[in-house]
Amino acid sequence: MYRFLILVFSVLLSLNGQTAGLPPAFKAHYEVKKGPLTLGRATHELKYGPGGELVYVSSSDTTGLADLLVSDHIIETTRLRQDGEHLLPLEYHYNRSGKRSRTMSQQFDWAQGKVISQVDGTVLEHPLPDDTLDQSAYQVSLMIDLAKGDREFIYNVVGRKGLHTYDIEHIGDERIDTIYGKLNTVVIQRKEKQTTTMWCAYDLHFLPVKIQHEENGGVFTAYLKSVEGLNIP
Repeated sequence: MYRFLILVFSVLLSLNGQTAGLPPAFKAHYEVKKGPLTLGRATHELKYGPGGELVYVSSSDTTGLADLLVSDHIIETTRLRQDGEHLLPLEYHYNRSGKRSRTMSQQFDWAQGKVISQVDGTVLEHPLPDDTLDQSAYQVSLMIDLAKGDREFIYNVVGRKGLHTYDIEHIGDERIDTIYGKLNTVVIQRKEKQTTTMWCAYDLHFLPVKIQHEENGGVFTAYLKSVEGLNIP
């Protein structure tokens, strides 16, 4: 479940520096539940940094009984720039504190074609093929691609143990109840050892309004509770 907290995301960018294809800036707040129990909350924000760079920051915390058992706090920060139709990650930082602590930082050297990762003090080097993204940047790319009309996605993502391929498929469209009433959504799904399904709202720049994660027989669901910076339909 705790890995799921960092998968709960929103996206994207500033109206003051908005580039073609990028939605307006916003900050979204989610509540993570298992059945009637609230297990955590997440807040995610993407904005412009100096020189038109994109800065995406997400944080999540356990609450209630889950906080008593594991007390997890996770914060991720990724810095990116847009190169034509592609996003290039520049650096990524992950910090998890609580009963199971972990840190990771990544520096992307596009000129040399490599990414340097430091995981809990161990330095690793991986090749950096074109169009490679970090664990947060792929979420930004997903929102841009949905807005362009794409519905099937394959992303190369560099994580803690090296390069991975994320296959995301289009399940269909569905009109669902949300905090802002009924909204039309694109339903997409990623399957690996776990299954994550996202309902992304057309009228909210394809912001996920519901995310469901199935892992080890458990089902955890994140619901959008509020969003700042978007025109609510």
